[in-house]
Amino acid sequence: MTNNQQNIIRKLQWIIYPIVVIMVVEFFIKFFNYAPFEASDNGNTAFEYIETGIMVLVLVTVSIGVLGLIQQFFTKELPRSIHAKDASAAKQLIKIDTPQQVGAQLLLFAVAIGFSVLLNIILFKPDFIFEPAQIKAFKLIEKVVFGFFYIIAHFLIIVFGQRLFKGMPPIFIATEKGFCYEPTGISTGWILWEDIAEVAESTVLSGSGINNGPVLMPVIGIKLKNPETYNNASYAPLLKYVVEFGQKFHNYQTEGVGDILLRPSDFGDQYNQVVALFKSKVKS
Repeated sequence: MTNNQQNIIRKLQWIIYPIVVIMVVEFFIKFFNYAPFEASDNGNTAFEYIETGIMVLVLVTVSIGVLGLIQQFFTKELPRSIHAKDASAAKQLIKIDTPQQVGAQLLLFAVAIGFSVLLNIILFKPDFIFEPAQIKAFKLIEKVVFGFFYIIAHFLIIVFGQRLFKGMPPIFIATEKGFCYEPTGISTGWILWEDIAEVAESTVLSGSGINNGPVLMPVIGIKLKNPETYNNASYAPLLKYVVEFGQKFHNYQTEGVGDILLRPSDFGDQYNQVVALFKSKVKS
């Protein structure tokens, strides 16, 4: 773990630990001041404001990312790099297809439909689930959260439906001119070999460690000579800002080699072949 990664973890601790302390203090206050016959409890107003503030912050952060993905999905035919056509038409060197997971995709599609049906029942027939008093008691923040999930549910139907019936594009394609990496339907666009400044095997912090917190995930880090040009060509406006923030975060960890990150797990048995190709095409 690099010094920069350790510094990130230390800063995260200064954010997470106070939140945990606040939640514990609030729990004990409510536990010892519990009054079942009182209609209201005005003693915990400060904690309610703190909880609402945290919820709003998380909601806004997630909303920016999700809305960016939605915008990217519906503007997929963005103007690409002027060299993209030449790169895609050049002699193909490596192609790695997305594994076919029809069962999982069908399950996700069914879950998305079920979730959407439930939300539509709540929206158009709320009395079918809630009492009139409960409906009137809904706060503005709860309505906003509901609207957010309502949009996500219907967006997921479109995404999972397209993946189920149309299939996923290849994860990785490399030609004599450049490469395209598209592991989850979000493409980097075609990157020319000549526009790559440096390639290095590295690690970045990942939140996949459920029990142990952030863990180090191996990656192939790529530094571009002109990342802004590729970002403008490959990403919708809102998603572009999310990508640029991620690039700064990854470059901080990888000492500048984090404009694009490739996950070795996506390449399977062809990982060494991909690494050898990058070394042969990019002269550091």
